[in-house]
Amino acid sequence: MSYARVALLVLLPLCACTMPPSLAEARWSVTRRGVAPGLRGLAPVSDRVAYVGGAAGTLRKTTDGGVSWTDVAPPGARDCDFRDVEARADGVVVAMVAGQPARLYRSPDGGDSWQLVHEDPRPAAFFDAVAFDGPRGVVFGDAIGGRLCLLETADGGRSWRDVPSPALPQPGDGEAAFAASGTCLVGGPLGFSLVTGGGPCRHVWIEPGVRYAAVDLPLQTGAPSKGAFSVAWRGARGVAVGGDYRRPEHRSGTAAVSADGGRTWQASDALGFRSGVAWLPSGEVLAVGSHGASWSGDGGRTFLPFGEEGFHCVACAPDGAVWACGADGRVARVVFAR
Repeated sequence: MSYARVALLVLLPLCACTMPPSLAEARWSVTRRGVAPGLRGLAPVSDRVAYVGGAAGTLRKTTDGGVSWTDVAPPGARDCDFRDVEARADGVVVAMVAGQPARLYRSPDGGDSWQLVHEDPRPAAFFDAVAFDGPRGVVFGDAIGGRLCLLETADGGRSWRDVPSPALPQPGDGEAAFAASGTCLVGGPLGFSLVTGGGPCRHVWIEPGVRYAAVDLPLQTGAPSKGAFSVAWRGARGVAVGGDYRRPEHRSGTAAVSADGGRTWQASDALGFRSGVAWLPSGEVLAVGSHGASWSGDGGRTFLPFGEEGFHCVACAPDGAVWACGADGRVARVVFAR
């Protein structure tokens, strides 16, 4: 036997041992249920540390993998609806209140103390999601006076400024974003990636103050309950999910995939309405919705059912831990077979 063949035989088992685990042999492990309002904000930092947010001033943190949770909500936030949370390993946390009034809070120390860094007191102001790419961040909000709302920060969320209207396309009739999972807006390979619905259903690349590029998505559209709810990227490969939250069993137009950075999209079937989607280290895709979850091993072109639990949002921590949260205070992690 040649040295080359010996080396190959030795390397193959090593490569197999280092491959990420697959969702084909995984399940949900629910760590919390029935003790809080619906949760739509989720920020996993690791397999031990995560933040969740929701209605009635709910903002909680775990440092033991979900066994116990601590209330870290800012003082005076009892009536706030924390629809999105972003957290870093160094303890910086940004929590977004959707509206009435729309607010942004920032903590430098893992939720021990908070500063109100932005507030929009206008009754019509409604924030849908916040996303970061390093110290740069953006917040997207529904249209006011025929103009979509966009804020940006260059200092990690300490200060925010309004972005002039030309940085976004003119909203179509009824067009907005869904504050359902905090993932209608995410960082991507070409800037910040946004998906919309409610009227037109579009994907928009945003580079604040510079440019935007918008294309139609082949998802359900034409009603306030329909459109794209979440988007996720792995390089130039994108997956968007959505549908009609009033008819969650309808499968047509519930997902779309792109292989060219969002220039073109092809329709897919996520097996029903989905409000959150995430790429895993394995290259697989996990999508969740109020009435079920599904996973894909081919980049979102086809999906299979994943468990029986429903969730509003799903996210993958930097260390590969997968978390989800949803109605009735439900929080779960994905448990792999190995």
